[in-house]
Amino acid sequence: MKIALVQFDIAPSDPLKNLERMEEFVAKAKMKGADLVVFPEDAVCGPLAGQSAFVQHAPAYLQRMQALAARHAVDLVPGTWTVDVLGVRYNQAHYINADGTVAGVYSKINLWETEKAVVAPGLAPVVFPTRFGKVGLTICWDISFPALFGAMNLQGVQMVVSPTYWSFPEGTEESRKQRDEEISLIDSLCITRAFENNIIFAYCNAAGELEVEGNITVLSGRSQVTHPLDKVVAKCTGNKEELLIAEVELPVQAA
Repeated sequence: MKIALVQFDIAPSDPLKNLERMEEFVAKAKMKGADLVVFPEDAVCGPLAGQSAFVQHAPAYLQRMQALAARHAVDLVPGTWTVDVLGVRYNQAHYINADGTVAGVYSKINLWETEKAVVAPGLAPVVFPTRFGKVGLTICWDISFPALFGAMNLQGVQMVVSPTYWSFPEGTEESRKQRDEEISLIDSLCITRAFENNIIFAYCNAAGELEVEGNITVLSGRSQVTHPLDKVVAKCTGNKEELLIAEVELPVQAA
């Protein structure tokens, strides 16, 4: 299968602009032969304020993305957005089949500090069948928790897709050093999660910078697809917006 990771420069709190550009990227990815297209965490609404400002439109976002997947006959993970389930809000990712049906839904379990005041943690890992094999979803900070991957491994997962929004403060020598160290951490975690669980790991981060009240954070980028034996199949070397294509075969899991 061919996986397309869209290292996407998200417009904060501008879902209409993001949705239009996501549609353009899906069309481009399909032209390049992609079977699955993946976007970063918060791709539709942006981070921070965007996580809670557009909750009422979540069903419409899903319907639009289902129609997009069906129109191009491509599997789609359109990043994440915040949903309301019986008065409880979650940061949620969807895997949409090429016919527009939803194969799996995952609510982020391991929340970053800024999220805890906005959304609740999800309750369980998810693994579901697709036309390519058994797939699981994680979101960003989940990558740091091997037990979550182990739980999916017990369910026979063959590929894990991870929409991500990983950024760092910018402006001092110390922050640049921290960013370099955490980029090394990201690369190591992506390889390790694939190796220790015998899976394909598709890690899709956002691109560019985010400025809030004069403070600038820089996205780490490094979107990549890793393999248990081949290690890095394809990787974005920086944090610029990019469409990355990787061709993989899902590992066979022991019965």
